[in-house]
Amino acid sequence: MKSTAFAATLALTLPLLATTSVSALAVTTEEFVNKVTVSDMFEVKSGKLAAKKAQHEDVKDFGEQMVDDHTETTEDLKELVKDENIKVDMPSKLDDKHQANLDKLKEASGAKFDTVYVPMQVLAHEQAVNLFQDYSKSGDNEALKEWAADTVPTLKEHLEEARDLNAELSKTAETAAADDIKANDKKAMNEVTDETDVDGAGNTAMNEESADKAADRKTTPPSFDYVTQQSPTDWTAQTLIGKSVENNDGETLGEVNNVILNEKGKVVAITVGVGGFLGLGEKDVGVPFEALKFRDEDVVDQNADGEETADVGDDASHDNEVIVIDATKEQLEAAPSFVWLGEKRDKRADVENETDTAVE
Repeated sequence: MKSTAFAATLALTLPLLATTSVSALAVTTEEFVNKVTVSDMFEVKSGKLAAKKAQHEDVKDFGEQMVDDHTETTEDLKELVKDENIKVDMPSKLDDKHQANLDKLKEASGAKFDTVYVPMQVLAHEQAVNLFQDYSKSGDNEALKEWAADTVPTLKEHLEEARDLNAELSKTAETAAADDIKANDKKAMNEVTDETDVDGAGNTAMNEESADKAADRKTTPPSFDYVTQQSPTDWTAQTLIGKSVENNDGETLGEVNNVILNEKGKVVAITVGVGGFLGLGEKDVGVPFEALKFRDEDVVDQNADGEETADVGDDASHDNEVIVIDATKEQLEAAPSFVWLGEKRDKRADVENETDTAVE
């Protein structure tokens, strides 16, 4: 009897649970538009503050990126609301929660600002990713659903960058704490030495030991192996710069203008000059190095039996090779311009000037 009663209760409860689960995930169009508008507004205002007040250079850069990307998102959303005739009043000011967070950022300064702003960005973009994903699946406006789905990858990139920044700041804080401990230990040791080594005999021994170590370093070989020759698959920056860039259909997209390396010497990207005419109006587009393919125009020959054979040989000059990327000319021309450090400083100065008058 108990088993039958439980089964009956479960049968009545399951439909209710299912309905509750679906409705919890469902986001109305009005809710979505309102939340995105407020979120973008906060990202732009807080990003301007970061560009001006952040101590870490990467946090400044991230703030500038948020201003640019979320300004663009707001414009896209406004156009969709207008084109789709969506009946909703887009908010013109922050809600209480976002205003409180903005006030915290206004009060913070120096390294404190970074440690307040970056965790906020992690949480904000986690919520944004969930919001956009939910609406892309359960929203009731098809155009808005498609836009939400297309925006999710960019939001995930922002989230990953914010998490990386958060980890970097945590690591920096740990290093600084360790340095303080070392400095205090060294100070204590110096005080002990000053008190006990009256005749300077200890200092003399330490100097002799340092001289012996210096002599050993001169005779000890380095910890790395020298690179003695270039292999056929090795490129030089000099060879890459000026190379033609094509797509899979053989259409010329531009040419390599520069090569970007990180502090560890890894080539992370090239910049391709696209658009313009006779050098006027051209812009640089950054393309990840792993996205490149290399095609030798003369590598395929016909042998005596009429079969195609490939022979790269030992020539590493790459004179006959072209660089191929999987993109159309229109896609590259529509891609964001690569921003150099000098341009960032100029742009940041403009943002700081705007912040003095625009941030409430």
